Amino acid sequence: MIGLIFDMDGVIVDNHFYHFKAWEKFFEKYGKQIDEDHYKTHINGRTMKAIIRDVFEGDDLTDEQARSYGLEKEEIYRDVYREFLSPTPGLVKFLEEVKKEGVSTVIGTSAPVENVTFTIGGLGIGHFFDGILDERAVTKGKPDPEIYLKCAKELNLPNKQCVVFEDALAGIKAGKSAGSFVVGIATTHKREELTEADYVIDDFSNLDLHTLRELIK
Repeated sequence: MIGLIFDMDGVIVDNHFYHFKAWEKFFEKYGKQIDEDHYKTHINGRTMKAIIRDVFEGDDLTDEQARSYGLEKEEIYRDVYREFLSPTPGLVKFLEEVKKEGVSTVIGTSAPVENVTFTIGGLGIGHFFDGILDERAVTKGKPDPEIYLKCAKELNLPNKQCVVFEDALAGIKAGKSAGSFVVGIATTHKREELTEADYVIDDFSNLDLHTLRELIK
């Protein structure tokens, strides 16, 4: 028996470009600078609280101020991405097969609940998942394995029987540290950068459960 754990951003949706554009707008407003490499290595996969505290390093931010900045950035992101919202190629077909076979699934993301509602609700795919853990379930951001340990518990399975789908380098580290088989998805990073993943795909177009089970063996 296996369980499937899906990160959201960069996995369920290929939205790296739109998050980056949103961060650009946010940084510009506050006189900060960001480039794509910094986004990939220091922002993608981490909790919003940790990111905001890094951005405003030296400022004595309260938790409420940090959350307010985070909500502002995510509202920019949703406005930027709204008309382009779409599932990663092959995802829905793969989820249909998974559902038909009775394999348990859960989403594990450090995104705020507003983004989860926007993404999963907007795509109309919530019925494919047995549970969703968002930023409220996380105290330690990736590469800490906390989110994926909790996802496995949600599935009532040991992590060694769970497959994690991840696009972020920090997320791949988190999945491996949790003891799971990790499928890297080359949306945010190039395939050759995902060296720590157990298996790498461009998207879900050519993936099926039989292949996945054979890989895990």
